[in-house]
Amino acid sequence: MLLIFVLSLTAYISYQIGGSVNHWQKQQLVKQQSRLESLYQEIDQHVRKNNYLTVELQVEKKASKQTQEELVMLREELFQLRKELSFYQKVLAPELVADGLAIEQFNIEQDKGQNRFKFHFAVVQTDSKKRNAKGNISLNIVGYENGQRSTIDLDKLANLTAKDLLFSFHYFQYFEGQFQLPEGFTPAHIEIKVVQPKTRWQPYKAFTEKRDWPDL
Repeated sequence: MLLIFVLSLTAYISYQIGGSVNHWQKQQLVKQQSRLESLYQEIDQHVRKNNYLTVELQVEKKASKQTQEELVMLREELFQLRKELSFYQKVLAPELVADGLAIEQFNIEQDKGQNRFKFHFAVVQTDSKKRNAKGNISLNIVGYENGQRSTIDLDKLANLTAKDLLFSFHYFQYFEGQFQLPEGFTPAHIEIKVVQPKTRWQPYKAFTEKRDWPDL
């Protein structure tokens, strides 16, 4: 009887302890699940916040890039306006600049994907007392070929005739042409020589102006 009583008591105590442990485990599981759900919510909030900040940063970068591009365009427009102002100032208000002849609105353009180029510029008379200016120009491209300094006659390269190189004007005259650079030649600058021979109606004037080759 005593043995049966002891065995029954042992089974009862084990049952109570087992029930308590099982209840504690369930409580811990509930707590862990609750904590896990809370962590998921926190992670979701962080992901949403990160996505929002990423989008906001992209918008700011895009706006900043757009602003920079607009500033570049405005600066280029301002530069062109200043060039035009300088050009017309020399033509219409020569008393504001030195007497003589000048090169204005020089530009070189490249045909897309090709080794062909176009140039144009104007020779402007800046004398305060304007008379018909007569003379001629010559053009050279200075650069490097096989590591050696080299000069190319742009007149011939652009198939310009002697008549094409003459000028006779009261205010200004435009010159333009097209050419293709030889393979292996790297241009550095263009030299424009302007000569106004002395006559009864005009003094002798001559100068050579260098214009750097642009980044194309």
